[in-house]
Amino acid sequence: MTQVMQRHFASLDRISDIAEAIRYGCDVAEEEGAVRQSYHVTPLFEEPTSPSTIVYSRGFPEEWLERYEDADFRRDDPIPRRVLASGTMLTWREAFEAGRNTPRNEAFFGAMRDHGLEHGFGIALFGMHGRDGYAAIDFGCPVDQVPDRRIGLVRAIAQAAHQRVCVLIENGPGKISLSDREREVLGWFTEGKSLSVTADIMGLSPDTVKTYSRRIYTKLDASDRVGAVVKALKLGLLRA
Repeated sequence: MTQVMQRHFASLDRISDIAEAIRYGCDVAEEEGAVRQSYHVTPLFEEPTSPSTIVYSRGFPEEWLERYEDADFRRDDPIPRRVLASGTMLTWREAFEAGRNTPRNEAFFGAMRDHGLEHGFGIALFGMHGRDGYAAIDFGCPVDQVPDRRIGLVRAIAQAAHQRVCVLIENGPGKISLSDREREVLGWFTEGKSLSVTADIMGLSPDTVKTYSRRIYTKLDASDRVGAVVKALKLGLLRA
């Protein structure tokens, strides 16, 4: 297992794109049997369930993802905060029992159960300069049925991928100048809107939004929306 992790660490060290680093960590978890997962990057000095938190997810029901985009619903999720406070890994059930739950917290956990989200666990991720993150992993069965080797590997690679993301954010471009339209497009991307939905909201053609997107990617040295939005966290463009 040590050699496997060293190979993954070396591969991550060669990655120079934020989105690719995120995908790498998720690919490893998927290869190890994860059926759903999410990775959360939060702006400095904000809560891990802040509306500004960028969430990259795989395998979750579409209806659940739509609900989680709602700022009020997301704030009712106590799991990331409790996992980060613990400094380690907690199952979703352990996180539920780790603190006093408000009626809204209770409703959030009820919604999780309604969507079949019962067996996962959260991982606290720590990065340079206090840039911490959170990952959620679900193998589709109780955690005690998953081999320790798999959980250990997934946790180690999630941490390594997060650290790589932090390095790339810190080493990103300096001052960036965006036009008003580019800033507006980036703002809608930050809220999880697709390219076509953004075009409808702005009253533009999809091709025009694609053009703005390419300009944003070039200026932020990113390959896709996820990388652009995450890199914009450091630059303060998301709160402009």
